[in-house]
Amino acid sequence: MTKKRQLVSDVLARKGTPLNAQQVYEEVEGSLDRATVYRTLKYLEELKHISSFIFDCNERGIERYYCTMDKGHQHYMHCHCCHHFFPVKKCPLGNELEVLEEETGFKVEQHSITLKGICRDCR
Repeated sequence: MTKKRQLVSDVLARKGTPLNAQQVYEEVEGSLDRATVYRTLKYLEELKHISSFIFDCNERGIERYYCTMDKGHQHYMHCHCCHHFFPVKKCPLGNELEVLEEETGFKVEQHSITLKGICRDCR
């Protein structure tokens, strides 16, 4: 992996929470330009080193967030006050996807769940 790609990957791993492209850029500002950050995120996702999801926030609008794949499949809770993401320890769907696949014949290849609310610190 090139140094630039490793830098972006390291930022996501170090933060341990989903970041949008602007947040990644702010972390590497001075080392990479904005276009390189976007290209690198796209490339790392194509290689399945990172994953992304689309999130709609009332204040910030619709954004794509990126996170590492080191913890495997992950869902998040989002606080609409402080805008932090908190990981959900296990998939709320459990084995429901397998049941759905058996019932419908539809092969689910990917899904994401983000719960919106207020975190303990902001209440």
